[in-house]
Amino acid sequence: MDATMETAPVHVIPETRAEPVVPNMFELLGRGVSIHFSTTSFTGEPRLHYQDSCREVNASGEEIRQEQTELGTLVTITLEPDADAGSLLFTVVIPRARVDGPEREVRLETQGFLTRSRFSRLPTDAQLQTYIAVPLRGRASQVDF
Repeated sequence: MDATMETAPVHVIPETRAEPVVPNMFELLGRGVSIHFSTTSFTGEPRLHYQDSCREVNASGEEIRQEQTELGTLVTITLEPDADAGSLLFTVVIPRARVDGPEREVRLETQGFLTRSRFSRLPTDAQLQTYIAVPLRGRASQVDF
C-alpha cells in the first residue's frame, strides 16, 4: 500500500521587530547643576547646556567630546580652559536607555564629574587631577528635530 501524503505549503512570516527607540535628549539636575544635552539638533550637531551657581556654558559640535564605554556614554565639555592654571571639565555619564513606550520618556539617575586639571611647574610627584562627583536625576526622551 503506497500512501502518499500531501502537505500544504508552509508560509513563514518573518518576525518584524521595531528597532528600539533610543533617547536623544537628556535633562538632568543635581546639587545646583543643570544639564540639557541633545545628541543631535536642527543642525545635526550635538548640543549641551551646563549651568551652576558660578557659570553657564553652551557647547555644540566638536566642543562636546563623547566616548562610548561600558559605563555608558561619557559626554565632556570644557567649563574653564586655562593653559597656565589648568582646566575645569564637566563629564556626565549618559546611561543606555530605551523609550519604546507611547510617552517616549524615561526617568534617569546618573553621575556627573567636575574635573580640575592642574599643571605642575616643578618636577615633583603630585596628583594632577581632582574630582567632584555630582549625582544627577532627570529624564531622557526621544524628540524629533
